[in-house]
Amino acid sequence: MTNFLLETSDLAVVVGAGQGIGLGLVEKLLASQPRLTIVGTYRDPNRAQGLFDLKERYVERLVLQQADPCDETDVAELASLVGKQDKRLHLLINSVGYLHDDQRGPEKSLKDIDVEHLQKYFLVNAIVTPLLAKHFLGLFRHKDLSCFVSLSAKVGSITDNSLGGWYGYRASKSALNMFLKNISIELTRRGCKTIVLSIHPGTTKTELSKPFISKSTKLQLHEPIEAATNILSVIQGRAITDGGEFYSWNGEKLPW
Repeated sequence: MTNFLLETSDLAVVVGAGQGIGLGLVEKLLASQPRLTIVGTYRDPNRAQGLFDLKERYVERLVLQQADPCDETDVAELASLVGKQDKRLHLLINSVGYLHDDQRGPEKSLKDIDVEHLQKYFLVNAIVTPLLAKHFLGLFRHKDLSCFVSLSAKVGSITDNSLGGWYGYRASKSALNMFLKNISIELTRRGCKTIVLSIHPGTTKTELSKPFISKSTKLQLHEPIEAATNILSVIQGRAITDGGEFYSWNGEKLPW
């Protein structure tokens, strides 16, 4: 097989499936790929009711695991759980991201720079991905074509940046892209037939983006299930030569 196909995949992992785009990805995969078993993670059970509802509908095909992807012990335990599924891992999507919390939002200027806040940006948006690659590498070492994906952001493109601001979010997404490029190179050297992709999902109506979407915005807005459909369309049919690249939700290649 020279192209990655969802319909021939057996096992997928969605990290950050409790809500938003991650939940949309699980819902879409369950509905459209009847042979696929999915392991979905959530961090806060109080914010994952939609995922629990899916579990009731897809008891046999959806495996849930509470995990903090910023905690390496939890990531290692997740990899162990996935390894016990007795199926080859064909797809992993990391949908975790951080832009703001109740105390702080993205920096508008240098005077807003705060070390602790910057560290949180890099931990969630960048460091989670190489942790996942570290612990899941062995599960991708099989003869089938597979796919390793992290959701990035167009604002992480250095070339495309003409507005400035949002220091931590932009820089952490740029770092994520470099991590993914490195991961793509190493997985190939390790004998994995894994397509590593950085995907910008577009501006999506989630808790992450909600405070920054105005009624007058000119940006094209997506519902989570629509964003999930677009992401899976970008993944579908990819060749190994497409790995290590940065794509937009519509399939266009983005500049680093």
